[in-house]
Amino acid sequence: MPVNHLGYRPWKEKLTGSLTRWWCISSSGISLAQKSALVKRMLFAAWLPVLYWGVGFFFIGQALEGKSEFLPATLQEDVRQYIDQMPGKKREKIREAEKGANRLVVAALLKQHFKRIPQVGRLADGLESGDESTARNRIWCWLMMSFFRYPQGLMILFLVGAIAPSLISRDIRSRAFLLYFSRPIGKTEYLLGKFFIPATFIALVTTLPAIALYVFGVLMSPDLTVILSTWDVPLRILLGTVVLVVPTVSVALMFSSLTQESRFASFSWFAFFTLGHAAWLAVVFSHALRQGGAIPFKVDIMEKAEVKRWGLLSLYNNIGEVQGWVFGFSTLSDAWAGLLVLVLITVVSLAVIYRQISSPMRV
Repeated sequence: MPVNHLGYRPWKEKLTGSLTRWWCISSSGISLAQKSALVKRMLFAAWLPVLYWGVGFFFIGQALEGKSEFLPATLQEDVRQYIDQMPGKKREKIREAEKGANRLVVAALLKQHFKRIPQVGRLADGLESGDESTARNRIWCWLMMSFFRYPQGLMILFLVGAIAPSLISRDIRSRAFLLYFSRPIGKTEYLLGKFFIPATFIALVTTLPAIALYVFGVLMSPDLTVILSTWDVPLRILLGTVVLVVPTVSVALMFSSLTQESRFASFSWFAFFTLGHAAWLAVVFSHALRQGGAIPFKVDIMEKAEVKRWGLLSLYNNIGEVQGWVFGFSTLSDAWAGLLVLVLITVVSLAVIYRQISSPMRV
């Protein structure tokens, strides 16, 4: 049979600009990744902590408004006992307050029941020294920082490990580079396209639920003037997402670019993430055992200079230190070492990726 209409043909679809070519790669990768049953289950599991944090927003919001009846009776009794043990002036200041449960009571509640959680001491001190609007801002920032650090920080390990390792290694194995670079797609556009695939899923389990919690907190407030005192919280959420996304995705894609086998890249990602943190935990536990402390180790041990130096080996710890600065619970002088490590990790990872994706063009 004869073959007709050979040669160039007119493109009848919508043309896209050169600045959005990378999105073609990202959109196709996102659609493929979301078909995975494992990814769908992880996305569902990543949204479950929103319910727990939403309860926290509700109870603390009610406490700041003086509605102590919403607090559980056991917590009210514990707080009363804790207040009775306070120095005279502070105790009288709380008892003479017009509201039954105000920011001072919330500070006492945090010190009594959450004293082992990092940064909670600074949060409570800020509540005792600030006004009501400042107290709300501090509490919301602390809740957001804890949300990023604990449930979502652990979920990112598995979510990135399920999506990123195959993104570049699969192209190396199938020689898809020949197809990509035969079109008007450069190395930077290719890298951006691959980068935003896992970045999109990270945003779905961090940025989106955090913004939903913020909106819930605003709706639970007595009036919309609360936005004036918490306007910076969404900006901190976005910046905290950048701190989380950039180094983690860069490292995962670097391992993906170094091998043709996705399983090797996946193993490297999990090993890099967990071994550094395990080394830091070993140092923490050794210090706790020397001091005769219980295994739920004290926060003051983690604040020691020697322990914090070992924390630089942990990607998870470095991200947490920088996020603590982003959400206002540490200074730049406390977080600069972790920030420097994250910058170095990102630069080295991107340089390796760029070299690896350039190799097919040099052959």
